[in-house]
Amino acid sequence: AALELATSDLALVSGPGIDLVESDPEEALRLLTEAHGELKKAEAARVSSRVVAPLRAEVVTLLDRLYGVVPVATTELFRFTPEEGAAPFDLTAIIRGPDDAPYVIDATTQSVYRIDLARVKANAVVRLGRKAGGTTVSEPRFIAVGGRDLLVLDVKNVLWRWRASDDAGKGTLTKVNVNGATQWGDDITAIGTYLRNADRGLYNLYVIDPSEQQIRAYPPASDGSGFPATSSGWLAPARPVAEMSSMYIDGDIFVSEDGVLERFTSGKADGWEVGDVGDQLLRPTAGADLVAGAGDRRKGPIYAFDRGNARVLAFAKESGQYVAQYRLADRAADWEDLVGMYVVPGIDDLPDTLVWLSRDAIHQVTLVAVPDDGSAPDPTPSSGPVSSDDVAPGASVDASPAP
Repeated sequence: AALELATSDLALVSGPGIDLVESDPEEALRLLTEAHGELKKAEAARVSSRVVAPLRAEVVTLLDRLYGVVPVATTELFRFTPEEGAAPFDLTAIIRGPDDAPYVIDATTQSVYRIDLARVKANAVVRLGRKAGGTTVSEPRFIAVGGRDLLVLDVKNVLWRWRASDDAGKGTLTKVNVNGATQWGDDITAIGTYLRNADRGLYNLYVIDPSEQQIRAYPPASDGSGFPATSSGWLAPARPVAEMSSMYIDGDIFVSEDGVLERFTSGKADGWEVGDVGDQLLRPTAGADLVAGAGDRRKGPIYAFDRGNARVLAFAKESGQYVAQYRLADRAADWEDLVGMYVVPGIDDLPDTLVWLSRDAIHQVTLVAVPDDGSAPDPTPSSGPVSSDDVAPGASVDASPAP
C-alpha cells in the first residue's frame, strides 16, 4: 500500500505533460514529502531495495529541483604525482594568487607551490629550509594574498612575503616584520588581509588568535614594508574564536565557526544570518566548513562548503538570503576530498567558477547546471612537471601533460 501511494504521488508530480515542480511547487512539495515517507514505510516492510531505490532516486531528484539544487560538473586542472617510492603529496590549502595563478601548500614537501596552468607546471616558491635575510623558513602553515604579495605564515609565526618577478614562477622572498608575532602561540586558526589602498599596495593583516580571544588587526607601515604597530583587537568585545576555521574578507569579515557561517562588521556581529535552505527532509543539517567569495562588499554571493552533505551553499552577502546549492552531478563523490577552495567571479552575466583542492590535485567547477542523468562530462586531467629546484630529492616527478 505504501509503495502504491508513493508511485501515485510521483505520477501526480511528474509525467507526460505534468510538471508540478514548475507549475505548483507547494503541491509538489506536499506530494513528494508524502512519497518520501511512504517509501520509508515500504522499505521497513521489506519491499526489495531494487524496487524502492529507483523510486527514491526519482523523489530525491524532484525534491532537489524544488530546493534549488544545481547539479554541476568538475574538471581536473592539475595533478601532483610523486616519484615512485616517494610519499604522496598532501595538499592542505589553496588561494588565488596576486597573479591569478593557484598557489597551494603541500604538507609532504613542506612547500608552497605556484601552479602555472598555461605551462602545466608547478614551481616551489617558498619551502622549508630556505633562507632569506638571515632567517630560515619553517614549515608553511597559512597562505594569503595582500595586493601584489603572496604571504606565507610558517609554524614559528614568521611571516614571509613572496613577490613575483616574472610570469614563470620566479620571485623574491622577504621576511615581514609583524609586531608581537612571536607571542601568538601555536593555536592560530587563519590569517587574511584587506586591501586598503590599491594604488600604494597597502593592506591590513588579520590573524585569528584563540589565546587572545580575538581577531588581531594590524595596520601596514606607510611604505608597506611590514606591520610595526601593535595590533588592535578587532572584535568588540573579545570572545572565544577557537572554532573559527576559515575567513573571507571584503570589507566585512565572513567566518565559518563550528559549522556556522557568520558575518562581522566593524568588529561586531551585525545580526546577519543565513537563510533557511529548506531541504531538511533530505539533509537534516547544513554546515559551513569553508567560506569563499569574490567581488565587492555586499555585492553578489558568499559561498560555504558543507562537508557533511558534500555541497556548496550560496547566500546573498547583503541579506543572507539563500540563493542556491551546488552538488556534483551524477552523485559524484569527489567533494568528499575537498580541503580548500576559492572563487573566480564570472564576467558580466557569466557564472562564477569554483576552484577547489583535493589532497593531490586542483580542480574547477563552473557554477552552472549540467545534465544529472549520467551524461555529465568526464574530468579532463592535466598533469605536469613539479619543479624540484627547491624541493627535497625524491619528492616529485615530471608527468606527461595531457593532450
